[in-house]
Amino acid sequence: MESQGILSSAPAARPANAITIGMDFLRQAWAAWWCALLTRRARRRTATALRDLDEHVLRDIGAPDWALRESEALRQMDYNRRAHWLWT
Repeated sequence: MESQGILSSAPAARPANAITIGMDFLRQAWAAWWCALLTRRARRRTATALRDLDEHVLRDIGAPDWALRESEALRQMDYNRRAHWLWT
């Protein structure tokens, strides 16, 4: 007696062709871009929130170096903007 083949209940995989491979690449590239965008937004919000704090306070709370640099840059931009109006 011959045995019958067992049918798998798993769905059949789609064959990989150039279109599906290209779409996977685009999906991964878009996900990486979106993640980078969210990271830049979060860093900007953090720097804006820390702008009013002094450098010594930031060091006391253990802020990373990039936050120190960003907050100093934002303070300098505000200072230069205000100073420009005083000169004219």
